[in-house]
Order: sequence, then C-alpha cells, then structure tokens
Amino acid sequence: MTIGHAPFPAHSQAFRLRMVVWMCWLAVVLTSAGTQTVADEKGDFPSLDEQPFSDRLRTEPRRRTTPSEGPDEGATFPAFPDELRDRTENSSGNRRRLEPEMPDEDTETPLDNRVPDLPEDAESRQEPPVSLPPNIATPGFDWTIQPVSVADVQTVRTWPFQHGTPNLTEEESAAYADLIRAALNRRGLIPAALPEDINTTTAWETAFYRYEDVRRQAWLHGNLSLQATAIQPVDPFAATPGKVLSTIDGLPEGTEIRDYSVQLDMQTHPADFTGRPVVLYGLFTPSGAVSVRAASTLENEQSEYVLQRGTLKSLSGRETLAILDAVSFVDSDEQSAPSTAWPVDPGAQIPVLVKGWFVKLWGQRPLIFTEVVRVVSPQPYDKYIREHVRSRRRISDDESWIYHETLRQLQVTSLKSQKQIALANQQKRVRQLLTDMRQKAIMDMRLLESLKRTGKLPERDEGGKESFETRARRIQRQLALRESRYAAWQQKPETFPVFVDLFQNPDAWQGQLVTVRGYVRRVMTHDGDRTLFRGQPLHELWLFTEDSQHIPTVIVTPSLPRDFPTDCDLIDSVTVTGCLLKMYVYRSQEDARLAPLLLAGHVEWAPSPQHVLDLMAGVVAVIVAMTVWGRVQRDRRQRERLLRLLDEQPDFRQTV
Repeated sequence: MTIGHAPFPAHSQAFRLRMVVWMCWLAVVLTSAGTQTVADEKGDFPSLDEQPFSDRLRTEPRRRTTPSEGPDEGATFPAFPDELRDRTENSSGNRRRLEPEMPDEDTETPLDNRVPDLPEDAESRQEPPVSLPPNIATPGFDWTIQPVSVADVQTVRTWPFQHGTPNLTEEESAAYADLIRAALNRRGLIPAALPEDINTTTAWETAFYRYEDVRRQAWLHGNLSLQATAIQPVDPFAATPGKVLSTIDGLPEGTEIRDYSVQLDMQTHPADFTGRPVVLYGLFTPSGAVSVRAASTLENEQSEYVLQRGTLKSLSGRETLAILDAVSFVDSDEQSAPSTAWPVDPGAQIPVLVKGWFVKLWGQRPLIFTEVVRVVSPQPYDKYIREHVRSRRRISDDESWIYHETLRQLQVTSLKSQKQIALANQQKRVRQLLTDMRQKAIMDMRLLESLKRTGKLPERDEGGKESFETRARRIQRQLALRESRYAAWQQKPETFPVFVDLFQNPDAWQGQLVTVRGYVRRVMTHDGDRTLFRGQPLHELWLFTEDSQHIPTVIVTPSLPRDFPTDCDLIDSVTVTGCLLKMYVYRSQEDARLAPLLLAGHVEWAPSPQHVLDLMAGVVAVIVAMTVWGRVQRDRRQRERLLRLLDEQPDFRQTV
C-alpha cells in the first residue's frame, strides 16, 4: 500500500489566501512609509494631535478607592515635591578614553529612570527630604491654605476675589497688587526656605508643575470632584476617531469626565487655585497695557504695576484658555534681557510658555499673572541649556526641567522650520571652520617668514631641510584643497561630517539644532517624567552615521513615524533634526563612554527599496516556514491515522 499526500483541506486553502492578502497589505504599508513625515509642513505650528501641553494630562483610567482597598498601582502620592530633590553629579575633570567600539548590548544603560552608572570621578547626592503633610490625596484636605510647592503665594490669606465676574472691584484690585508683589518677591525668598545645597533654579522652575500634578493625583484617587460645564476642556490627544485640534471643545451638560483637566479644575474650584502656580502653552494676543495700584505700600515697595493684558488661546487658535497679564517676555534671540516692547500689530499671536499664578475666575476663564512669558519657537533656548546642563554626565535632576521643556518645544513646532535652522547652523559652522583654517594658514606663513628672516630656513632644499618656498607652497596647496572641500560641503550639506564635528567640538553645538542621517540599531521606550511630561512615553533611538565609527548618537523623541519598525535589528534611512543637549555618558563593556545626546520632536523615516525587499523576504520566509511546518504536521497525522487502521483487528460482526 502506498501512502500519498492528502489534498489540502478547505481551511488550509483559506489560510493561504489570508496570508497572501496580508503580504500585499504589508507591502503597501512599507512602501507608503517612505513618503511619510510626522510633522505638518505648514507654518511653525503643525496639527496638534498626539502632542502634549500643560493644559492636558496623560489619559489614565479613573478608579475610586474604598477604605478597604489601597490606591491604584502606580498612582502613588509623594510626600515631598520632586522639584526639591536635587541630585547633582560632580566630577574632578578626569576624562576616560574613548574607542570606536560598539557598546555592549548587555551592559549599556538607556535614558530611563534607573540609577545610572557614572564615571569613577562622579558623585551623586540626595538632599534630606523636607516632609509635607502626607494627607494631600485624602478627603478633607484644605486646598486653600496648605502649601504644596515653593512657588505658592500667601496660601494662609483669605483673598477677596469674586470668581465669575469679568472685572476687578477696588478691593480686588488692591488684593491683586498684593498678589503681584508676593509673586515677584517669591523667588528671592525661597533660598531661605531650602537647604543650602539645593539648586534654587531647579526648585523654582519645577514648582510651577507641582500643584497641577497634586490635583490630578487627588482626582485619580476620587478625592477631588470636577463638574462638567457647557464649555469643558477635553483631552485633544486621547485615542478617539478623527482629529481634535483644540484643547477646549464644547461638551453637553452631564458628560462623564474621564480625564483630569486643569482648565476644568480652575473653573470648578477657583478658590483653591488663587495664588497657585500653573503652566500653560498657548497663543498670546496682547490687547493693551493695564495698571494695578496697591492700596498701601511700605518703604521702597512698588505701588503701581504696569502689565500687558491679553488673551491666551490654545495653540490651534480656536478656544480661549485664559486672560493673561504679563510684565515682559523673552525669546530665543534675546534670552538674557526680557523685553516689554510688545507687538503693536492688531491680532498678533505669540506662541508662548506661561509659568504664572492663578488670580481669579474672570467670567468663565481664569485670570493668570506672570512675570515673564517665554516665546516658543523652533529655535531652542541655547543659553538656558548651556547654563543649566553639564556635559559629560547623565541626565541629573537639575537638568530635568530644561530637558523636558526643550522636548515639548521641539514637538509643538514645525519640523520644516527646525530643518531650515539646522541647515543655517551647519552652514555657519562651515564658514567658521573655513575662517579658522585661513587664520591658521596666515599664522603659519608668518612663522615661515620669521624663520626665513632669522636664517633658520634655507633658500633651497638641502641637507634634508625644506626651503621656505617648498613649505609655503605646501601651505597654499592645503589651503586650496580645504577651501574646495568646504565649498562642496556648502553645496551638498549632507556630505558634511556632522558626527565628527559634534564629537570633537560639542561646545560649539550645544543647544543648537543639527540634522543627522544614518541607521538605527536600537529603539527603547520608557515613560517621561510624570510631573514635567505627564508620563508620556519617550522613545530612545541609537542612531549610527557613516562616520561615527560604531559610536551611537542617542536620540530622545516623544514621536515616531507611523509603522516605524521598532523591533527590527536595523532601520535604515532615518533622518533626525534635534537639539544637542550634551555629551551623554553611557556604559560599555569596560568603562564609561561618551555619545552626543539629541532631543528631537520628530523623526523622519524613508526606507530604501532594498530595506522593503528585505522585510518582505523575512515575511515570506516566515510564511513559507509556517506552510511547510503545517503540511508536515498534517502528513504525520494522516500516517498515524492510517497506521492505527492497519493495526486494528478485523471485526466482521457488523457484516454478518
């Protein structure tokens, strides 16, 4: 008896048909990925879907706890503000050797919240905590008097503000002047309230995020209620069908509140927010100067404050977030000198980051006071980065605020504008290198002339010594060669050895935008800071360029292109425009090494046809292997069934 192959059953043919359809779909997706970009190329502010701002929070399911059960896992409530924890890394200046060697995949440490391995000469210290009452998230907590951060203003005072009215009475105006005075003096007072070794800049910059984070945690624990209104802020970044372009959309009465919103909280509990710090991103339209006069003043105290009043709208420009009173503004061009020269063009909209204090509910919108608003542009604040970021270290707590705020700035601004700035920075750098090279050639020629005058250089080559003319011609040839090379870099910017210049001259690039191109060998994802970045996932990419000699450029970004193959061993044709934050320390097999750390708001991926074919070949190989395995298993089952039939004893009783 010959046992042949049984025909494919119907379900196997359907399986093969599904596999063919799936392969065709995958080919279409991978081919279309090459033309994708993750930023809208229209203007400085692209569409706002999937982007974080301070007026929204990460989507988290709300779960009320009962006395019999503990709080949700991961929703812990810290007893002390994170901004007062300053773990600074110091170094004696010793430098470890650097080798062009691929980092060991089992020993390197990504940019996550784990304790970093530092060079032997680095130290870390943690200041003793100053405890706050542990019952912030419990029912009955008095939000009107209990201080939460170092930026709180006179929480023990009863403010006479009438929330919901769009004007200021005489009594309210005097109280507003007191609040302004207290807010302006607050930063100068915090050093006396903190240990000497705590970084006051870190404490101050991060304090503005603290109150919103505390309120959010209380809401998640069910100890804070929010009331839906006819106009309610909603989360524009939740995974809902379609695109939501505003941070405030109309919701009907009684709509279930699924996510915490600081805008809705300020509308529901305005008395809890008076004198509290808040952080907002939006478009500021100045409307004119207003003056606020104090009822009484002490000696040397200012009695009148001149403020620029205007409206703060969402970055989409659709909804009004707040009424804003600002003293001055600062932009990336003039970072050391805040300006009061507000634009006079009617309807001018300035994208800004606001760190201010809640005053009262002005109609349906909060009135916010701030000393300085920061203009948000595609150009990073390089002066801030150079002042507050220490290179040749891992990310310290003192650098966390500028780290996360730079990420947001790059995420909400246009990739097209960032690339233009990066190109201008590169061309400026090439011109500077050319100028330095020409100056060096001039100095070399002067040295030769000096040696000639003193008789140390012979007129002709003799005795193994080169003459003045020979050495001068060599300098001229080298100058001409380098000038032609720099001209080629200007005409074809992609040929400029970006990584080499970053690695050798990081001080010239720190805080500047730069574009790097290459392939990615590793993608890791971890949550960003809960307070400063609302816990939004951050992606860490290790990118290698043609001239990097196996030393990675560490990229951190909150956004990846759609269908980006994070699980692949190698992802080619990746282009990143980001800000060089510092030279980052990572662990290799034997010691600590350095790599450029770039913060990027967007990543471009244009896979080559060969890469697409390689991915398709891998998919086909998997399908073929599955088909062969299934056929072998089916044949084995058929043989076993036939062998069992042959081994059975005949029973003819059924035929008798």
